[in-house]
Amino acid sequence: MTDLVKRDPFRGLFSFPRFLDDADDMSFSAQRGLKVHETDKDIIVEAVVAGVPASDVDINVDDGVLTIKAERSEETKKKGMYKSSSYQYYYTCALSGGAWDKADADFEDGVITITIPKTEAARPRKITVKAKGK
Repeated sequence: MTDLVKRDPFRGLFSFPRFLDDADDMSFSAQRGLKVHETDKDIIVEAVVAGVPASDVDINVDDGVLTIKAERSEETKKKGMYKSSSYQYYYTCALSGGAWDKADADFEDGVITITIPKTEAARPRKITVKAKGK
């Protein structure tokens, strides 16, 4: 005996988005292509800028917001084709405890990696608990 299963073709339209199923694996940022994580000494920001050369990437920190912009436009005159790659990422870093004046950026395989050293106050440290005697 075979059970018939009803299929609803509109089920996917009204269901919760699948990308939220992986919410446990998200870093601090939910922007696609931007990953922010930290070590004991550094805050590391990785941004995908595929197809854009390092010279066309602009990174700024202004009023507590890290902005990464990358844009490349190319027109092929023979075929009348126009290709463009554009990325913009924003990360609020005002309370992150990074020494932004000492930040360093590297570019490899279409990914910008920004390493920001943590200030001494932002680094993790152990606090000893003392028991009070009576």
